[in-house]
Amino acid sequence: MRFWEELRQRNVIKVAVLYIVASWLLLQVGDVLFDNLDAPPWAFRILLGLLALFFLPVLVFAWVFELTPEGLRREKDVDRSRSIAAHTGHKMNALIVVLLLVAIATVLADRLFPDSPREAATSAPVATDGQPAATAPVEPSPDAILSGAPPGSIAVLPFASMSGDIENEYFADGLSEEILNFLAGVPGLRVTARTSSFQYKGQNLDVRAIGESLNVAHVLEGSVRRSGDMARITAQLIRASDGYHLWSETYDRTLDDVFEVQTGIADSVTRALGIVLDDAQRQRMVDAGIRDVEAFIAYQRGVRKFWEAHGEDIDIDGLAEAAEAFTRSVEREPGFANAYFMRSDYYAHLMSIEGIDAAARRAAFEAYTSDLALASRHARNAAQRALIEVDRGLVAENWLSLPDRIRAAAEAPGCDAGVWVEVAPVFGFAEEYHQRTLRMIECDPLTAYHYTDAARSALWAGRPEDALRWADAGLRHHPDDAMLPVVAVSALLAQGKPDEARQRARATTSRNRNVALAIVAASTGEVEEARALAADFIAGASPGLRAHMNVYLNAIVGNREAANAAAARADSTPSGALQLAAITVECLCGAPFDLSATPVFRQRLEEAGVSWPPRSILPLGPAQD
Repeated sequence: MRFWEELRQRNVIKVAVLYIVASWLLLQVGDVLFDNLDAPPWAFRILLGLLALFFLPVLVFAWVFELTPEGLRREKDVDRSRSIAAHTGHKMNALIVVLLLVAIATVLADRLFPDSPREAATSAPVATDGQPAATAPVEPSPDAILSGAPPGSIAVLPFASMSGDIENEYFADGLSEEILNFLAGVPGLRVTARTSSFQYKGQNLDVRAIGESLNVAHVLEGSVRRSGDMARITAQLIRASDGYHLWSETYDRTLDDVFEVQTGIADSVTRALGIVLDDAQRQRMVDAGIRDVEAFIAYQRGVRKFWEAHGEDIDIDGLAEAAEAFTRSVEREPGFANAYFMRSDYYAHLMSIEGIDAAARRAAFEAYTSDLALASRHARNAAQRALIEVDRGLVAENWLSLPDRIRAAAEAPGCDAGVWVEVAPVFGFAEEYHQRTLRMIECDPLTAYHYTDAARSALWAGRPEDALRWADAGLRHHPDDAMLPVVAVSALLAQGKPDEARQRARATTSRNRNVALAIVAASTGEVEEARALAADFIAGASPGLRAHMNVYLNAIVGNREAANAAAARADSTPSGALQLAAITVECLCGAPFDLSATPVFRQRLEEAGVSWPPRSILPLGPAQD
């Protein structure tokens, strides 16, 4: 009792209460401040640790010292007959009351006025059936996303080749992409993706127009001239708003020194933009680089073949040529993640071709999974690895971990583009994936498939009006794209506007015109016309596309028996579950096939905990067969 009385007289208990309340308030402020500053998660943990660490020393200090009107005194020197301790205690009482009132007000504000998406979700309205009512989030418009370039944004244009040979052009492209990759790893810097910035290759446009189109505040451009083992490289950083040159430099180096030039340019750009890198950040940037000149020349040759093969239809022979170039690249640079990942696309298409024998399909599947494993192992960063892990998960022997992989990929920061993460809506992540597509449009505003993904995921999230806006935004950039008109037609049908959908479909000039017309006909009850259009398209489809369309279009037009037969054939292949998930996302027709026809896919859905069937977004009638 005497010890307790001593604690009370020395105000140690009051100091403890005051410290705890003040620490709690400081943590609340820190949480909000760190979020707004995009501080790393460990910053909050450090603050919490420091507050816990100093708790005991503060109590010891309160035991040894006393605050008096004359200043800080050791407790043994304080004359308690003058009621100094009591006077100090009264002040502390008042301070504790004030802090407690502030704490109570903070808690009430947090409960009554939630302002984060997660907090708002906990107070979502409830529908009459007891389920949460659909509450559409505030959707930024395409114009809003692509206006007002942030200060820390930059596009790296392909460096101009000043020599006439194609090898120097590949070299210049490789140098540009490596600098882009270096800068993409800099915290606080938003770098436009290669697929958008390289669309300005060979174009002599005003840098202000380029900055506006890519929605960036800065543009890095340059030129390369190779002569034997020497290279002259020039680079200049330009402010997009007025064309002002912030920095420029010319480097005369041997090819062995090119890697140092890449890092030097990236360092100079970050300094010019006021970004200071610590040693660890700079090392991560350096580690992401490719040091072998011939490796990135071969890679650029493969990239060009890759995009040429992905034209109006898939050219499997062109993809084979691209794969050969990627193979030469990884032979020289075994840690080149991008080369493995892009080579895997050839095997993905090869194993999905109808008519390929089982042994060749199995070999393609094994090559595909091997490339994905190597790409994941050598990924430049955690975000790229998360996206690759979705692809690996979809061809794994079970889907137990797949929902977690999809969630991690959908929430991954940065501008790395994924492939099969597009199946996220099937697994219940339509809104999360939609938000990712909007981030990708910010990073890569001139690439059509991001707009397709944004529109389709908005449809899965139950917002056809938003879906139409994103499809139309994509068509403004890519009026001849094959998929965007189909999604636009689907969005109009989902809004109950069949006449407008039919007009859109008839106006479509891409190879998917009959697909769009078949969807409209099926949605308006014109079954025979829909089936004729579907059959015509399937007959003319390439081998790589026919297997997919046999399920997709037959499901749309009500040929259930044909859809089930095609789905069963896919289900029996090593990558069948992946293909069927992708078809389900694209179809927007609920269940495109019966699970009784696809036992492997059914098992995978059970492993992942996916509810089935999904709701039909298109107003299709019942199956006819």
